Parts: sequence; structure tokens; C-alpha cells
Amino acid sequence: MATKEYRFPHELGETEAATRIRPVLDDLIKAYQLNLDAPADGTFRLHRTGVDANVKVGARDIVVSVDLNWFLEKAIRSKLEDQLHQKFPPILKA
Repeated sequence: MATKEYRFPHELGETEAATRIRPVLDDLIKAYQLNLDAPADGTFRLHRTGVDANVKVGARDIVVSVDLNWFLEKAIRSKLEDQLHQKFPPILKA
């Protein structure tokens, strides 16, 4: 699997940041047929066969770590990156 990490700074606090990103996570869950484990210690885990992603909501940033198997790496990595970079920064503005 190939792991990549994406970091999105914010000044909202953990609760507000988590609330704002939740609709984006829900869209990703539907688009890629992912399962969601309830957040533990501010981390959302999205997964299915070939995909394992952790979204860690911190007080000053959100860190998204995505593991994709070799097939999905080629098929969806750039589309996923585009979605993250287009949607997270605007909703995390104070």
C-alpha cells in the first residue's frame, strides 16, 4: 500500500473543525463506498478493502493519512487529492 499524508491548518478548535469536515467525509464515504468507525480521540477512520484512511482533527490542523493498494493508487489518488484540496481549505476558514 502507498501512504500519503495531507495537512490542513485551521484556527477553529477541534469540535468546530470536526463539525465542518463531517459533510465532506460523508461525501467521500458515499463516493468510495467506505465504512466509518466512530471517532476516537478526534480520529475518524474510513476504510474498505484496499483503502485505509485516518482523519485526525487537532486543535490547529487536520491530518489526513491515506493508504491505498496499488490498483486504487492508480485509479483514484489524484481525484481524491483534488477533492481534499478543493473542499477542506474553504470550510476551515475562520
